[in-house]
This record gives sequence, structure tokens and C-alpha cells, in this order.
Amino acid sequence: MLDDKDIKILNALLSNSRSSTTTISKELDLSNVATQQRISKLEKSGVLRSYTATVDYQMIGYKTIAYLGIFLDKAKDYPSVIEKLNQVPQIAEAHFTTGNYSIFAKIYARSNMHLMEILSEKIQNIDGVSRTETFISLQEGIHKPIFL
Repeated sequence: MLDDKDIKILNALLSNSRSSTTTISKELDLSNVATQQRISKLEKSGVLRSYTATVDYQMIGYKTIAYLGIFLDKAKDYPSVIEKLNQVPQIAEAHFTTGNYSIFAKIYARSNMHLMEILSEKIQNIDGVSRTETFISLQEGIHKPIFL
């Protein structure tokens, strides 16, 4: 169970994962030790999974962002397919979903041609994948953490 101080710590880290314990402690009127203990508790419980940087992939040459609906031959193929998809470096996310697709994935590619290579050479050759449907993002309108 999270209390108000835990939620404030999470929100502070969501705003800036590089926030120091001292800065967060001052905002919460807690000691550094108490704040660090709470952060450690959040990490050990799995609530706080990692600290990340946000990269503008277009600025480093990944001009195409695509979403991929993946149809599986059988739902039981999911574990082996997701293991293979995880080996494709350009796949940033993959979700087991309800609806039309078994898996919905987000891919970063250098270009549309690069995307086509990823699809035809890496993804569509995976055993258990019956077909794919691709949606190219024209612009990312919202990218933000969800504050508690």
C-alpha cells in the first residue's frame, strides 16, 4: 500500500529520474535516510522498476515510428514469439492484447525501407507469426509519464 509520501516520491522521479534524494527529501520534509529507505522499498517491491532517459530517436536517425499488429497462428505461440521479438533491437514495446491482434508492438526504424527490412527479414520469419499489419506514426502528439 502506498501512502501520500510514496506517491510524491514516485511523481518526483517521474518528473526527473535524476532527482537527488536530498531534493526529494526537502520537498517532502523528510530526512535523506527516510527518503532513501522509501525509495529502496519501492524498488524492492517492484513498484519502481527502473530509471530511464527519454531519447528523441528522430534526432539520432530513426525517422520512422511504426506500430505493428501481429497475428499468431495460435495463442499458445505467444511465449516463443515474444522471446524472438525481444531479440529485435528496434522493437521498443510489445503487448499481448485482446481484439484483432495477438501482439501489438512499437518499432523505431531509420526509414520506411529499414522498417520493411525489419518486417520481412526479422518479424515475419518468426515461427508462429501468421501475418502482420503496420501503422506508421506521422507524429507523436503525446509522450508523458502518468502522474499519480
